[in-house]
Amino acid sequence: MTRPPPTPAGVPLVGNTFGFAADPFGFVDSLLDSHGIDDVVGLNVLGMDELYVLAHPDYFEQAFVTEPDSVVKGDEFGAAFGDAVLSVEGAEWRRQRAELDPFFRWDRVTEYAPVMRRQVERRIETWGEQSSFSLEAEMKHITLDIIFATILGRELELDGDERVRNAAAGLNGRFAPSSWALPRWIPTPSRRRFDKAERVLREEVRELVETANTESLAARLADALGSEYPETVESMENQLVGMIFAGHETTALALTFTFYSLATNPEVYEEAVEEVERVVGDGPVTNDELDQLSVLERVLKEALRLYPPVHTIPRETAKPFPVGECEIPAGTDIHLSIIQVHRDGRWYDQPLEFDPDRWRETETRTGTETDRPRYAYIPFGAGPRSCLGRAFALTEAKIVLATVLRDYDIDWAGDAELSITPEMTTQPVGETPVVARRRD
Repeated sequence: MTRPPPTPAGVPLVGNTFGFAADPFGFVDSLLDSHGIDDVVGLNVLGMDELYVLAHPDYFEQAFVTEPDSVVKGDEFGAAFGDAVLSVEGAEWRRQRAELDPFFRWDRVTEYAPVMRRQVERRIETWGEQSSFSLEAEMKHITLDIIFATILGRELELDGDERVRNAAAGLNGRFAPSSWALPRWIPTPSRRRFDKAERVLREEVRELVETANTESLAARLADALGSEYPETVESMENQLVGMIFAGHETTALALTFTFYSLATNPEVYEEAVEEVERVVGDGPVTNDELDQLSVLERVLKEALRLYPPVHTIPRETAKPFPVGECEIPAGTDIHLSIIQVHRDGRWYDQPLEFDPDRWRETETRTGTETDRPRYAYIPFGAGPRSCLGRAFALTEAKIVLATVLRDYDIDWAGDAELSITPEMTTQPVGETPVVARRRD
């Protein structure tokens, strides 16, 4: 019988709980180094079911590309978002993906660019000559403005719509770590926040679909009600609420970490500003300019490597899952750790350094860099179930970065080094203060 991977016993009764709670990323890294076999290790945390952390590109390929039916999503997403595309499996997922893909292809996303640009420009106009604010909070405002204006067909009030903004922020509450180890029926505070947020957003969706711009996804889904998909109003609401969840916070975090990385690396910052001045000048950031911003593209790519907003992809094994000489039994929770692979010295020189130049295609690198596995970089997942909104998020992020750098200098006003912690997404620890000064 093939044995499962090792799980360090840790402290009697509580296992690895204390070490994991004190430094989740660092503790998992140390477990992989000291107890892992074939880049897999079990995690023994009080209140959690049997769990294995997988940290090798080959496992990403196995789970998402060559054997996608070997893993499934857990039932927490289904409980939260019903039959939305981010939670369903099998034939239902394939049907929905086919219906939604046309709205998120690169050619369609370019049509959204003017709307995205308008939302960014109207937001940064409120900064005036100089403004101090939470970078994370401001980026969440911008990305919510954009997703409502493009996908939902409604422009949010800059200093209003607090009910909607609070509800969008509350969606992540269902996945707070304090709720992970508890049965779904227990009404934890975070789950109650999620339930309230979901009710508010469903009400908003019902009101806006009838008046939304006819080109918006919300209006198209409403027009299609009763057809193959969506078949019901509830299905339409599930889809749109799920998109607010999936397309709001992750992009805001990507922008937060990118601006932080720029502001704390002056040479890279100046190179990015010089490119924006040369390519964009004083004009609007159009699709033509986006294609010419190679420095900014490398900066964003490197920030997504070092600080992937989705640090881990949780799955459950649908059948025995071989990992090297071991095997994980069917029905077992696994975490495919993107951040561990993105920061692995086997695939990246000086992996904890912010170095956009590592992505220069013509640059000669060491053998380990040249031979980097294909799936050693997957900030948007991989395979057929990779992120539906990848093109949307990358276009949105580049428009935000270029527009802000065109008009403002961003100075970091927080701790010298920004710490991160794993919740459902990669979260900054503490405040993210910046000062924005209008450039001459």
